[in-house]
Amino acid sequence: MPVEVAPLLDGVKPETVNGVDLFALPQAVIAVGGIGEKFARRAAEVAIGFAQPKLLLSAGIVGAISPKLRVGEVGRIREVVEVATGARYLTSSGGDWVLATSQDVSDAAEKRELLTKYGADVVDMEAAAVAQVAKERGLEFAAIKSISDDAEFEMPPMNRFIEEGKFDTRSFLVYIALRPRWWPTLGKIKKNSALAAANLCRAVEHLIASGQ
Repeated sequence: MPVEVAPLLDGVKPETVNGVDLFALPQAVIAVGGIGEKFARRAAEVAIGFAQPKLLLSAGIVGAISPKLRVGEVGRIREVVEVATGARYLTSSGGDWVLATSQDVSDAAEKRELLTKYGADVVDMEAAAVAQVAKERGLEFAAIKSISDDAEFEMPPMNRFIEEGKFDTRSFLVYIALRPRWWPTLGKIKKNSALAAANLCRAVEHLIASGQ
């Protein structure tokens, strides 16, 4: 989502190719393609055609599975697990966290299941697709993620508001407005996401500058 990389792209105008917004930086191209594996794959493929990179980096905000991790922490991913197929992808740069890619994880019980079954530390919806594209194209793959919600944080049913890779904010806010129990949660989501995005972008900026 654009909000995940907004702090990194201040003032940079995108070029849109096949529905993917491409932001050209001096040493990298940032591709923002939408939510979910289908759109992450498209973003990766468009970025490859546009920039001919040596490495694909999956960067974004994630949910914590490990109870040891806290909101705002940033970590490199050691391995990505595709929950739907069981496929595993090692990153080329190494890291500390195992990431599970799943299209539907919304509560603490589901997170605990991923921890037990895969030993996963964090969960997202896109990294496995990027890893698969990198493998198909013979490119190096790495991932860096920032935590926006801890392992026990209860999320509203946000997946129902995702359509064609985009989040329907208006419909979601209408849903929340009619359900007061979610009002405090909405404020926490906004605050936590902003912190996670800011920390993520600082880390990505450092990686680009250092060439690591």
